[in-house]
Amino acid sequence: MKEVLLFIESLNLTKDDYLVCAISGGPDSMCLLDLLVKLKKKHNFKIICAHVNHNMRIESNEECIFVKNYCLDNDVIFEYLKIEEYDKDNFHNCARNIRYKFFENLIKKYHSKYLFTAHHGDDLMETVLMRIMRGSTLKGYGGFQRISTKNNYQVIRPLITLTKKQIEDYDIENNIQYRVDKSNFKDVYTRNRYRKYILPKLKDENKSAHLKFYNFSEYITEAGNYFENLSENICNQIYVNNKLDINKFKTYEHIIQTYIIYNILKKVYNSDLDKINNKHVESIIKLISTNKNGTISLPNKKGIKEYNYFYIDNIKQNNKIDIILKDKVTLPNGRSIEIINNSNEKSNNVIYLNSNILELPLHIRNRKTGDKIKIKNMDSYKKVSDIFINEKISKQERDNYPIVVDNKNEIIWLPGLKKSHFDSQKSGKYDIILKYN
Repeated sequence: MKEVLLFIESLNLTKDDYLVCAISGGPDSMCLLDLLVKLKKKHNFKIICAHVNHNMRIESNEECIFVKNYCLDNDVIFEYLKIEEYDKDNFHNCARNIRYKFFENLIKKYHSKYLFTAHHGDDLMETVLMRIMRGSTLKGYGGFQRISTKNNYQVIRPLITLTKKQIEDYDIENNIQYRVDKSNFKDVYTRNRYRKYILPKLKDENKSAHLKFYNFSEYITEAGNYFENLSENICNQIYVNNKLDINKFKTYEHIIQTYIIYNILKKVYNSDLDKINNKHVESIIKLISTNKNGTISLPNKKGIKEYNYFYIDNIKQNNKIDIILKDKVTLPNGRSIEIINNSNEKSNNVIYLNSNILELPLHIRNRKTGDKIKIKNMDSYKKVSDIFINEKISKQERDNYPIVVDNKNEIIWLPGLKKSHFDSQKSGKYDIILKYN
């Protein structure tokens, strides 16, 4: 425990520092709180006890009272949160997000630079083993660090070099009271099975197994940081406007490709990155390596490979439209179609129409199965789907692409792509000019 105290003192905490501490009331967090209270007497910093009631056990209310009373007796500021509702699909992830949002609010409230947690060596061993079995990045395999930096604060884990037993022995020797969460012994939770059945075997092989894992974590994290920084710089060059340039991506080694994909997923998923594992990453790389366009399912999203680009999009309904064209229509893609008075433009962004040979009014709609257009200066019809493919219109764009038809549903114009035989020559007879902006 002396080494832990020296580590905390090496942070050079002063009377101006407010330490936000995640305290559950269990043996680990009460050990941490006791150590900080002892050092507080020497350095005069302030301790903020952040206690979360997960509201899942009968004992939770009593535990809250226990922690609160300890704080009152030891001049510790007590802050409390009771979780009333969870995301039914992922209890643990939801609870973690709520906890850390609470902690970060306290960081802001007290202008703190530190969040202390009671994670110890056994926790690290469990985390590393679970990530090896689930799959992760190189850095992810390292678990968590003694000090990790967030946006505007540091997470400090002083007990990381101790085992659970060493912490419990300290509690007994110093008569530290704590509460036990019995759910930590239930085999239904993966972490509990590692704790009960695997860690004891590893410790039988080497009593200092937790320190071996700690050294492994430090080494892997350092290597991971290197590749992460390298891939981020590359990503900024080849991932532009949320699209990955596949030709440039293929010039890098597989390990760099892996980190580039993780970097993209980090940007897309933010705090939900734990929904992603290495199987998703390898599936994306496999899709990118093919010569065909395609999609891949991701949690709540999909990855899309189209021609020389890969991107990730939300799963969403198409924006179905059927609008009568009067003066000007703003489209879901942000562009517009309007009736103008005159133009000299000959591109596919402008079409000249004779109302006498059309069935008015004109409509703007999405594509439909079997859509065909008789292209100007051609005697036969051509499938709209084939035109989209030839023009390299992405699948996402195809479903929402504006199509101008008359009141008989005859396709008049694919704005920006193709004009139909209804388009009049500039010198011909026309009384309607449409422009795609």
